Amino acid sequence: MRTFSKKEALSFGWQRFKERPFFLIGLFLITTVISAITGFVADEIGGGGVSVVINVIDFSIQIIISMGMTLILLRVYDKVDTDYTDLIEPIHLFWKYLVMTVLVLVVVLFGLVLFVIPGIIAGLALSFSTYLIIDRNLGPVEAMKESMRITHGHRWNLFIFGLSIFFLNILGALFFGIGLLITIPISALATVHVYRWLLNPTALQGVEVSPFAKMMSAFVLLVFIGGIGVLIAITGGNAIGNSPDARDVQRRADLIEIKLGAALFFDVHGAFPATLEQMIPEYLDTTLVDPTSGEGYTYTSFASGADYEVCTTLETVEDFGGAYCEFGLEFGSEDNPTDFDENFEFFIEE
Repeated sequence: MRTFSKKEALSFGWQRFKERPFFLIGLFLITTVISAITGFVADEIGGGGVSVVINVIDFSIQIIISMGMTLILLRVYDKVDTDYTDLIEPIHLFWKYLVMTVLVLVVVLFGLVLFVIPGIIAGLALSFSTYLIIDRNLGPVEAMKESMRITHGHRWNLFIFGLSIFFLNILGALFFGIGLLITIPISALATVHVYRWLLNPTALQGVEVSPFAKMMSAFVLLVFIGGIGVLIAITGGNAIGNSPDARDVQRRADLIEIKLGAALFFDVHGAFPATLEQMIPEYLDTTLVDPTSGEGYTYTSFASGADYEVCTTLETVEDFGGAYCEFGLEFGSEDNPTDFDENFEFFIEE
């Protein structure tokens, strides 16, 4: 399918930055100093009612700065006249922005606590809610629904784009942190470009993502996150030895790796695999087995690949005989939608 180009977004970010470099560097310096001062005051104030008031004021200032930054970045990208006084121009949208921020945090944390990966997907789906409130004056729920709509089918690319920005800013930080004065504005303007593209993809260039490109990026991500899972398992094992806790850490890490492989399989084939063996070796390096029994985990596919569950038995959990299951990740595309968006719309409306 056709989606936005990460290279094009970063190129646009660089071009806009070159047009007003000192203004943008000054903007980020001013907002950073304000945030640092209010944060320092909030940390230094002792306990009691005064501390609560100071923290509320600090949080409110951060919200106002975020709103103003969004407005200014949109205007810089659109080549509309703007200056530092625009930081407080959208203050009339404060309550909308505040409610939206709280709702997004609740949804994302809910996903992270329950299944981890859906929390990441929720963050990607709702990532442009802030822009839609400032740019389109939408209500909190309307902005979240619209963000889910425009990101539908592009969340995988958004995740890779986010990783690109992350490593770009890591590179900027290596130059004694000074490079961040350039990389952060470029990243922010590149994100605005992605937002504009998602709103009107026919007006901007974009790229056609080939199956090979998706396979390669999926492989890199799988190796990256799989390595983290292995590291967690090894760290846990070293800390407590060959114990039930260490083995349960390994089991949970294995199920997370299986879930990631299944999600990548879905992204390419439009359905989850019927068996674990279908993911080897493209999406799983090898068959993962229980550290005690040496047998594979129980994998069951539902509704012709629309969903699945993968289960194990934990030694340190007594409820339900230690049974522990993870369920399918509701990735989807415009051609193969799942009920992910509908579930989140229901959660938001509730």
